[in-house]
Amino acid sequence: MTSPLLALFARSLREDTRLKLTYFARCGLIVVILLFMFTIESEMGWGNGPGLRFFATVMWVDLVFIVLAGCGYFASAITEEKEEATLGLLRMTNLNPLSILLGKSTSRLCGALLLLAAQLPFTMLAVTLGGISLGQILAAYCTLGAFLIFLANLALLGSVVCKRSPGAAVFTVVALVLFFAGVPLLNLIAHLPARLGIIDEDAAWVVVLDRVAAFARLASPAQRLGDIFATGFSDRAFGWQVGSNLVLGAGCFLLAWLIFDRFCGEQQESAPRRAGGGRRRFLRGLRAGRVWSRALAWKDFYYLTGGKVWVLGKLAIYGLPVLALFCWPERWGGRAETHVIGFIVMWCAWMLVCVELAFVAASIFKSERQAHTLSTLAVLPMSMRRIALHKIIGVLPALLPAAAYFVFGAVCAAEKILSEVLPEVFTSNAKHTGTALMVLSYVFVQGIFFLYLTANLSLRIKRGALPLAIGLNWVVQAFLMFAAAAMIGDEAAFAPLIVLTIFAAVILHKNTFSRLEALAAEE
Repeated sequence: MTSPLLALFARSLREDTRLKLTYFARCGLIVVILLFMFTIESEMGWGNGPGLRFFATVMWVDLVFIVLAGCGYFASAITEEKEEATLGLLRMTNLNPLSILLGKSTSRLCGALLLLAAQLPFTMLAVTLGGISLGQILAAYCTLGAFLIFLANLALLGSVVCKRSPGAAVFTVVALVLFFAGVPLLNLIAHLPARLGIIDEDAAWVVVLDRVAAFARLASPAQRLGDIFATGFSDRAFGWQVGSNLVLGAGCFLLAWLIFDRFCGEQQESAPRRAGGGRRRFLRGLRAGRVWSRALAWKDFYYLTGGKVWVLGKLAIYGLPVLALFCWPERWGGRAETHVIGFIVMWCAWMLVCVELAFVAASIFKSERQAHTLSTLAVLPMSMRRIALHKIIGVLPALLPAAAYFVFGAVCAAEKILSEVLPEVFTSNAKHTGTALMVLSYVFVQGIFFLYLTANLSLRIKRGALPLAIGLNWVVQAFLMFAAAAMIGDEAAFAPLIVLTIFAAVILHKNTFSRLEALAAEE
């Protein structure tokens, strides 16, 4: 008979193991491993150490997927209950916090560990290919398993603290960056005044920073994998990184357990709030006001993207680094040339546009799915395509801050672009110009395909659509690039890839609206 403490855990584990998606994920993982083997064989021709190259590629891809899973799959363990207003129902069943945490998070962790273990027999083929030993394979899997446990419990802590899944994902990413990158960087900055003789290198806080930075480096899975794949590796499979990650994971779980009642003791109101609704006089101009003629666009602009408040807020937030670039002190080297700052601003603004579009694609129908209002939308006197168009119109104004800084950067770098960049592109030989246009076309159609993929996945899975879309697109794109370059050639490889991407985007376009209609009918 199942213990009351493990009742929710056992139920969740049974449900996860019976899902079709679980078996599809395992089969897809094996297919990806075989595709990587084929790619390595085509590129290296079974030369020196293909087994090491094949296994290292699989492990680095696994590490990327684990980080993405922490941002989406694990970070929504508790927040999805808060968003759907069902956390109070769980508490009414007399389940204690430990039972809820085990059932909502540890069950997902067990499923992820089983998925990682499922590929072990297939990656053992790397030993027969040469260049790697069985000890290195076991050490790599111990490294990823320990990091997976740490990351799942860190995301669980963020899910307990935060009210929404995006906030928990941001918490997880910021914590990882601060620990694995911020601490070593802070330690490096702390040693600068010591090298200049301003402070003593033996100061207590400098020594503490040295030890914390050394701990962060030793606990890093990337550092550990680099050591494992180096020539002459002879360390134990269960090393310092594994032990430290397990301890950190246990600490995050215990902390989430201790603060659960503090952050999850009461059911918060689940209705979305409109931005810009302040009562003060200076905020009256930022209120939503009357509904637009396109009511769906008005609703998404104020409820999904934050309205005028967030547009102005992003203008100020994005502008601070630009202002810092132009006002860089002379004693620290002075500011860079105007065209260099322009190129930096253009690149950063373009990345911001891409990130915002990705988040919009993942959440454009999320509120309707959670509130079960897709059926209400479906009875409106307009088609699903027109409804989606109105929702897209509502989120486009949120891109204005990033677009404005992109134009500002282009103006700063206009002279350099007109005098050197464009003449270099169009006066070079036709072959290079054609290749550049093909690459730009490929990047553009890949962006469209990625947005459709993200939106489609958000209608099929409850959590982690954006991280899953990033991982799938990255793996497929890497394999297609390697395969096309090996079979066709570098210059002509983009033409069939562009055609395939357009074809896949058209299929996703039709399938997305079919899925929307099916979900509306189910409600």
